[in-house]
Amino acid sequence: MNQITNEYQKAQELASSEGGRVAADGCQHCHDGNWIHLRYEYPDEQAVTDATYVVQKPNGGEPGGEVITEGVLTVTELSRHKYIHVDLGDYDGEVEVFFFDDPTEPVPFEEPAPVEDERTWLERAAESVASSIASGAQWSWETLQGDFNENMSTSQIITNAVVTAVPVVDQVADLRDLIANSKLLIRDKRYDEIGVWVGVFACLIGLVPSLGSLAKGVIKIIWKNASEMGRVLVYINKVLHRTGMRVNGYRFVTKLADDVVDQVGFVSRKFDEFLDLTAQKVSLLKNLTPGFVEDTLETIEKVRRMASRRFEAAALAIRKRILWAVTDFATKAYAVLPGQSIIVRRVIEPILDNGVYRRFQNHMGREGFEDTALTPGAREITEADRAKIDRIRRVGARRWRDELLADPKLPSSLREFAENEKTSDIFLNVLRTFGEKPTYKDFEKDGAAEIYRVIGTEDQIGGAFWSRSAPPDDEQTWRVRDAVSNDWNRGGGYMVAKVPPPPAALIGSIGPQDLGDATKHDAVALHPDMILDGGGEQLWFPKLDRDTPAIPEKQLLGFKYTKWNAPSDALRSLRQAGKIDECDL
Repeated sequence: MNQITNEYQKAQELASSEGGRVAADGCQHCHDGNWIHLRYEYPDEQAVTDATYVVQKPNGGEPGGEVITEGVLTVTELSRHKYIHVDLGDYDGEVEVFFFDDPTEPVPFEEPAPVEDERTWLERAAESVASSIASGAQWSWETLQGDFNENMSTSQIITNAVVTAVPVVDQVADLRDLIANSKLLIRDKRYDEIGVWVGVFACLIGLVPSLGSLAKGVIKIIWKNASEMGRVLVYINKVLHRTGMRVNGYRFVTKLADDVVDQVGFVSRKFDEFLDLTAQKVSLLKNLTPGFVEDTLETIEKVRRMASRRFEAAALAIRKRILWAVTDFATKAYAVLPGQSIIVRRVIEPILDNGVYRRFQNHMGREGFEDTALTPGAREITEADRAKIDRIRRVGARRWRDELLADPKLPSSLREFAENEKTSDIFLNVLRTFGEKPTYKDFEKDGAAEIYRVIGTEDQIGGAFWSRSAPPDDEQTWRVRDAVSNDWNRGGGYMVAKVPPPPAALIGSIGPQDLGDATKHDAVALHPDMILDGGGEQLWFPKLDRDTPAIPEKQLLGFKYTKWNAPSDALRSLRQAGKIDECDL
């Protein structure tokens, strides 16, 4: 949307007059391009330190958009600056920023053990599995669970995995994980436990040169506890950067969600190689325990046959958990324009987020909404209801059309639509949505007005039916009053616009909706013998064609959540014009 709300427009004007181009101190040349200033606060207004921030192109107020940049907040109580400066490069449009919560300070980086040839490493693991099977040793679960379940901190796991270009394989933990999980598959025959396959998958994906042990460490942490995502990102962005490895944590992790699926073939091949080595080692023990060895070799082949399919399932499970971690454990995304400062502050009590947005927000789509369920407030239809609906459809609408066209004062935009051969039938069908003869509203003569339209998807933005009043606080009241069934509109948000243009609209009371009428979607009626009463007021604006919005985009003032769908958030955002002497440059 091109229209900028008054709040944004004023902030932009202030940014131009008070920002980097005219301030007396600070790094003035650093503020000549596109930039924003960020600050994240506790309820007492103290700065949150060591939280990861991500700046993305607009994505409907949700994480997951195209990333512009990311980093770690460095403001502390002792800092001279209140904000961090974020360079947007060539991007000069509105951006969104979100945060992952503050972890503890990372431990110092220590160089991991040297790299060893992966073939030798696989062979060592195979030999250990074979010898343990032959000896029948009772390995306790506590000994064998390895890194995936032992009490290692996030900092230790990441520090031990801080290599991406070349895999670090000569670590006791890596070797033990592969041995432990392979033993569970081959000796204990726990084929149906997804966690076992995830363990093997994570060990072997560490051999991918472009992913390395860092991938294994991330998978290990997120599989154990997805809420650790914020801490993972800080350790990657701070610890790795200290070593000179410029890895962007958020982008690495989100890409890893796809990489795990792409690497199923590689992992399957490496596991097949490992099983070959294990079978060779087991075969050498045939003279010691022949019956047991034969059974083990048969089990190895069984595991081999199912491995590819199970690794696919493991990869999808890992991907799902990573995506859950990067969405559910991030804050919502807050819009900010170049040249602005934004403070996102935690609040003690959750607040109802009912602000104005420049774009449709993803949460307005009400994911999981049951649009086939019976609409709240619907009642059983009566014969009198059916008779009224029939009169409107067969007689009333045609009479109303003729009477409107006979009125010399009917605005020309409505007259042209009603008389046009291509749109006259549409006009008649529109009249059938009213409960009684509508009149018209000429906004060019009567004066400008704000209008409102409830929507549930972006596809509904261009619709022709509007209202002169914002939706009520209660969803059932709105659905009954405006005769809106669940399958017509999810009702997650509403638009605010100012008219004219367009110059005029029909206005009148809303007719009842028969929920047993399946003609609207050419489908089977979902709830026959039920009705929504209607009775509210509606505006209808003529649309020139199917693809042209009824209300021009330039007339839109913004989008708001309906009260029944407004998210409760424990954060509040404050935007203002940015100044060059407030940041860390």
